[in-house]
Amino acid sequence: MDKVGHLGSFFALSFLAHYAFKPKWYYLVGVLAGYAALIELIQSRLPYRSASVADMLADLAGIALFYLVNFTFLQYKKLRLKH
Repeated sequence: MDKVGHLGSFFALSFLAHYAFKPKWYYLVGVLAGYAALIELIQSRLPYRSASVADMLADLAGIALFYLVNFTFLQYKKLRLKH
């Protein structure tokens, strides 16, 4: 369930950042991937938390899922407008 939370959180972060700031995709992916890495690095330094590569992969999967859903939605909208 923890990984689903990571995926959902980064999906939501991607959605909000994309529609709030309209950055280039590679900039947003880089910033959010860096943020995910920073979170894990900080957690590795805390005695009551632990870092996990799986958590970071779930974060990256959330970002990728946002772009997949967004691309699919835009393609659907484009097709609807043609008909």
